[in-house]
Amino acid sequence: TGGAMGREAMARVPHVVADTGAFLSAAPLQDIAENLYTVPEVLAEIRDRPARRRLAALPCELKLRRPPPEILRLVTEFSKKTGDYPSLSAADLQVLALTCQLQTETNGPGCLRWEPQDKVGPSTGVAPRAQGTLPTPPVPPPQVRLSSTPRHPEAPVHLAGFHLPTKRPGKGRPQPSPEGRAVPAESDQFNSFLYWRAPLPSIEEELQELLNTQAIPVSPETTGDHQSSEDGTSAEEAEESDDEGWITPSNLKQVQQDTGHCDTAPVGVQVGCVTTDFAMQNVLLQLGLHVLAVNGMLIRQARSYILRCHGCFKTTSDMTKVFCPNCGNKTLKKVAVSVGDDGSLHMHFSRNPKVLNPRGLRYPLPAPKGGKHANNPQLVEDQPFPQQRLSRKARQKTDVFDPDYIAGVSPFAENDVYSRAANLQIRDAALGAGRRRLNPNAVTKKFVKRR
Repeated sequence: TGGAMGREAMARVPHVVADTGAFLSAAPLQDIAENLYTVPEVLAEIRDRPARRRLAALPCELKLRRPPPEILRLVTEFSKKTGDYPSLSAADLQVLALTCQLQTETNGPGCLRWEPQDKVGPSTGVAPRAQGTLPTPPVPPPQVRLSSTPRHPEAPVHLAGFHLPTKRPGKGRPQPSPEGRAVPAESDQFNSFLYWRAPLPSIEEELQELLNTQAIPVSPETTGDHQSSEDGTSAEEAEESDDEGWITPSNLKQVQQDTGHCDTAPVGVQVGCVTTDFAMQNVLLQLGLHVLAVNGMLIRQARSYILRCHGCFKTTSDMTKVFCPNCGNKTLKKVAVSVGDDGSLHMHFSRNPKVLNPRGLRYPLPAPKGGKHANNPQLVEDQPFPQQRLSRKARQKTDVFDPDYIAGVSPFAENDVYSRAANLQIRDAALGAGRRRLNPNAVTKKFVKRR
């Protein structure tokens, strides 16, 4: 009942575009949106029976729209600039383009940003100046701190919707000093251990001498009272430390806002997109659009990524690169980055030690093959590839009224289906010849293991 009252009090957004994650997570879309939109590709991705039942019994009207090709092309180019294009599918790009179209129809085309603001990487740093003012010196680009060690410190990553409870040390508790962790050089005791705490020296005699010099009387009652007060304080601290990190009904809203970077949807929001994909959230926020969580709250922060070479430890912000621009190896991996309060960039590494997948590196590469339609792997960035043009037989069409017509293997086939180009599904986009794939989304096996 409390969640329902909170959703009723929240202002509904006039136009909301829903992604596949909104339907799979059973989001209360009727309480979030006044007009709900989506693309037909999203409905095709919903295959499980419970989600389809909820979709069939949706208590609000679902409008299907397709974005124009011009906006889809602009969104695709913008996602390449932000570095999220490899993580987006065709349906994701359609949803992003539809959100941009609704925003343009509502507030005009000038409300969108077609250049990413927080561009990670080298930049000119020259700001635009007004007429009649002196040019300012360029600002040096921020440098990413790199480390040459194979292991790196792990920085916390804030995920929207996840709460990671941490316990802070109590007030007045002494922290262990790092000096006492190593074994002294002159002591060979416990020399088989790497880290060992040396025994603490006895300070009772020094403390008694200090009390005698200052003439401070110590009575058993005072000691007992002090000990009881310490016990009470420690019990209170233990109780407070036990309460820390737990989610209660009193701090649920605060925890959701702190951990998910969310806030209630303001009244001025006209168009929003409900999605759980981090790449889509990043592109939407860079475009200047509003991102809504599955509970209707507004997401204000998302992730940013760069490519980092695990061979030479250099970074690049061009997410279209496959090979490292510095060393040329195929060791580029996507790393999440965040900007600190002082403008410094912090990289967040994965906990998985096997970042580079060694699959396919056990056996030697096959010998390169010649011919017109050879399928050789790309090993370097500047490797030349053939143009894969169609043959004259595959390019021509069947025309029985042509005076030079010669009946082939099948006079009823409009296009060629027997040439090598047609079998490899290579077609000329300009002419439209060759055999087309029945289902472009179907994954076919290129190499079949023979017995």
